[in-house]
Formats: sequence, structure tokens, C-alpha cells
Amino acid sequence: MVERQAWVTLVTENSYLKGLQGLARSLKRVKTAYPLVVFHPDTSIDPSTGQPKEKTSLTLEDLKLMSIEGCKLKAIERIHPSNKRKEYLWSYYKDTWTKLRVWDLEEEYDRVVFLDADMLIMKNIDHLMKMSLPKDFLSAANACTCNPRKKPDYPKDWIPSSCAYTKGPIKPESEDTPPSLELKGYFNSGLLVLTPSKQMFEGLLNYLNNHPNINSLNFPDQDLLNEFFKGKWIPLSYTYNALKTLRTCHASMWDDRAIRNVHYIMADKPWNKEIINFEQEFQDVKETNDEEAISLFVLNSWWWKVWKEMEFSVDEFSV
Repeated sequence: MVERQAWVTLVTENSYLKGLQGLARSLKRVKTAYPLVVFHPDTSIDPSTGQPKEKTSLTLEDLKLMSIEGCKLKAIERIHPSNKRKEYLWSYYKDTWTKLRVWDLEEEYDRVVFLDADMLIMKNIDHLMKMSLPKDFLSAANACTCNPRKKPDYPKDWIPSSCAYTKGPIKPESEDTPPSLELKGYFNSGLLVLTPSKQMFEGLLNYLNNHPNINSLNFPDQDLLNEFFKGKWIPLSYTYNALKTLRTCHASMWDDRAIRNVHYIMADKPWNKEIINFEQEFQDVKETNDEEAISLFVLNSWWWKVWKEMEFSVDEFSV
């Protein structure tokens, strides 16, 4: 019997190539049974224009490197709202609408788990492929709405007292128990457990293209999906989408040994600065007494050790 389940991610530019390699290696490290499908821009020639359908900084060599990692490549055209928005918090946000294409895989897969390419799988989570989902539901983990870095463009109500994790369970219960939906029903779209459906895909496109205020969606696909699936999502514990900032701003919930998947959100990606001498660099950052910098080094060291295919334990750099 052919398995009809897959991990899916999206890479539209080569700035995320290294991230994709880290994700692919982390899935292999935990011995997943399922393939990683990579959506990438379709650069084939459009007969009507004589030009490539999509522009991208990804090269044929980049795509070859993805294949070497064992990824299954799928060329796609980007999705943009017909009533185009003018500004994004970050330039790469303009491509995140294209995540919606994951619902357009009904002919190929019965179950898909979407993973952002800036994630690192720390434990086998293949059981998500068999998770029971009501019709037209998805499953995801809560977003943290504390805004710990005090980003001025974030929603004004993103403060610790409004965050589901502030009032949610602490460790050890937090490993498998998510905050209740009543605390704040808003999920992070980095990991999505879903059932592909052509009907659902068309419904999402229609909702996007007829949205009354596209500029109100600060986090494009995430805000859109939270509106569309309001009351129709099953919460997962933070360990399935462990946003890197949670390690310090929700320390009472976080346990290094419990983490299943780290999400390296924001622009300071781990692959932007290589860690070479792990022990010395760890000592150097500890001397700064900067709690967030120390925590980020610990998490970035996990990423680099997976990327370099080194054996390690999460206890090595515990603080």
C-alpha cells in the first residue's frame, strides 16, 4: 500500500536553502517514515509571454542540493491576493500566502503536515500523520502573543497578559497539554496538520481574494488561516512548534528535553552565523550575562549540530 502522507515545506528564495537542509537532516535524524515535499517557484517558460512563470534566486544547483537531501521537489506558482497589499512587516512575508497550496494536494496525499523551513525536528513526530481530525479542521500550536522583543508593528494587544501560554500549563504538564482554546484561540501557522482538499483550497483562495481589509493581516497566511479556521482547529502543545523566544519568555513551560520541534522565528536565523567552536563560543556568550543571547546560542547550537550531522544531547549547553 502506497503511503499518502507527507511533510511539506515552502522555499521561494535561496536565502532559505540552508534552512531547508537543516530541516531535511533533522527529519532524517529522527528516522521519519515520510517524505519531505518542497514547494519551489516554477521557473518553466510561460508560452504566452516567453518568460519564466516565476522569478527566484534559487538556481538549478540549489534544487539539486535539495534533491540530494532526499526531498521531493514540486514546482508551484506563488499565490498573491488579487487586491494586492502594499506593505509587509518583512519582505519575505509576501510569499507566505503560497502556503495555502498545501491544501491543493488532495490527488497526491490524504494527510499533510506543513513545516516552515526554519524549523528543526528534535523528536520523531510521525504520529501526527495518523492524528484524527474532524472534517475541515486543522491542528496547530498556539502562537505566543507576548511580543517579547517589543516589536512596534505587532498588534497592540500582544502583551504577556493576553498570551495563552501565560495562563496555560507549566512543565511537566505543558509537554503534552496545550493551553485551552478559551485562553486565546490564535495559532502559529509554522506547523499545520491538515487534510488536503481541493474544495478547501478554492475556499481559501476565494476568502483571500475577497478579504475586505487585506492590510489588516499583519502576519499574512497566519492571520488569514486563523480567521478562516476560527473554532475549527485542534490545539497541540508548544513542543510541536517551540518558538525560540518561548525558552526565555515562558521559561516555566519550557523543557529542553521535551522539545519536539524548534521554530527559529524572526530574521536572525541560525544559519546566518556559523558556530565553529561550540564550547568556546558558549563560554563567550555566557560572560555577557544576556539571558536571551545565551538561550539563542543554545538553540542555534542544536541547529548547527544537526546541520553538521554531529551527535549531541540537549543537555550539553543547559543553563
